[in-house]
Amino acid sequence: MRAVVFASLILMVALTPTHAEDDPGDGAFQAPETAVIVALQAAIRTDDKDWFVAHLHFPVRYFGETKQTIRSKEWFLRHYDTIIGPKLKANLLAQDPEQYFKNYQGLMVGDGGRNIWFQDFGEGNGFKYEIITINNSD
Repeated sequence: MRAVVFASLILMVALTPTHAEDDPGDGAFQAPETAVIVALQAAIRTDDKDWFVAHLHFPVRYFGETKQTIRSKEWFLRHYDTIIGPKLKANLLAQDPEQYFKNYQGLMVGDGGRNIWFQDFGEGNGFKYEIITINNSD
């Protein structure tokens, strides 16, 4: 009997998400990539500039009407409306969080010339996706 209880406990621990961001609240596992896309889309819907600032990995490359290197939170906040413009927002919100592109360069959200690239800066088993490039051009 103890072996069954012990095995049940081990199974419960093994199936429990290890990060709060991995659990969407309905008990279903959510990949870290999906979680960051869902969080990005929520930040876009509410114009949560603080979320963006917290997820920038400086220097951030920006390709829009001009090419810029974003080196500070202050600069990003001053230019937020241009950097995260309406066309980029629409493209990012159209992204299916379960369907994403990922390679050795990182995780891309969006497509064409309007997308954001994230890279995982987490250590060990933790994930910490941060923005490394913002593309907002035709």
